Amino acid sequence: MATIKDVSLQAQVSIKTVSRVINGSAEVSDTTRLRVQQVIGELAYRPSMLAKSLVTGKTNTVGVVIPHTANYVFAHLYFNKVLQGIGEVLERHRFDLLLHLGRQDMDYSELYHHQRVDGLILLAIPLDDPLHLDLLEGRVPCVFTCRVREDDNPTNWIDSDAAAGIGQAVSHLVSLGHRDLGFLSGPGNLVLARLQERGFREALTHHGLDATGEWVRAGDYSFEAGRRLSTELMALSRRPTALICGDDMTAVGAIRGVESLGLTVPGDVSIVGFDDVILARYTSPALTTVRQDGYQKGRLAAETLVEIMKGSISDQPKNLMLDTELVVRDSTGPAPKASGETPMS
Repeated sequence: MATIKDVSLQAQVSIKTVSRVINGSAEVSDTTRLRVQQVIGELAYRPSMLAKSLVTGKTNTVGVVIPHTANYVFAHLYFNKVLQGIGEVLERHRFDLLLHLGRQDMDYSELYHHQRVDGLILLAIPLDDPLHLDLLEGRVPCVFTCRVREDDNPTNWIDSDAAAGIGQAVSHLVSLGHRDLGFLSGPGNLVLARLQERGFREALTHHGLDATGEWVRAGDYSFEAGRRLSTELMALSRRPTALICGDDMTAVGAIRGVESLGLTVPGDVSIVGFDDVILARYTSPALTTVRQDGYQKGRLAAETLVEIMKGSISDQPKNLMLDTELVVRDSTGPAPKASGETPMS
């Protein structure tokens, strides 16, 4: 296999000149350029991406960081939609994608500083993750698909209005006559979970209702958490007639948990999810949920990062809040006439 040194020897130019020809530099004369290109063709030389990146300082690769295990990421259809949006934009701009999952022993910014990527897109970064702090100081081109703080967010992010979405769910249930609402949240170290719970409590207050402490439970956005937490709530002496869940997987688990106790959804308990992944329309009953557009979030995050890497965006952090939409299906219905009783009473 021919090397860049072979090309330089046969073309009788320096290795640096060959590199300039490969990278389209204007510092090479037309005569020299044609001679080098002819030798490259004769030797069937293919420049390595590593060698090219060392010359240009660019890798044409974007890193996508999700600090969760592969089992967790690929079990959640929401991540698939975000990655689809990111991937389509990077493909159009001729960038490769490097997916970095789960590892907690490496500073994410090293992917950039060690010239493995030209920029980063970060998903589901927890509040207590120390590895993103360097990114907030602006030394690395990056975009978050979530807010990494509840209020002050000195970085580029694209996010959905989670609090407003949960508020829509509360209003929907109240309109159906529900007054006893529970909430199955996500991990407390995720800003998403905190904003969702804030939206839940604020919406209850708006409707003149109280958030009963024991009806608000934290899980990990999983089917198992939804099933476990819903059965715990249904076993209370006074139980809610409706559950709002922080994501669709939790909601599907909650449906199965409620049904395992001999209760029906929505006859005895109404259930609302969050995300509107494709699974939501095929569950039984079909899931009422708050839609956030994961594909659009990924697409906009990638477009924003490309602008940053090209230097065509201002130094001020770019923040974009996406609207949510309540999608009403079959898992919600009127509040039962005799509410608040356990199945055993």
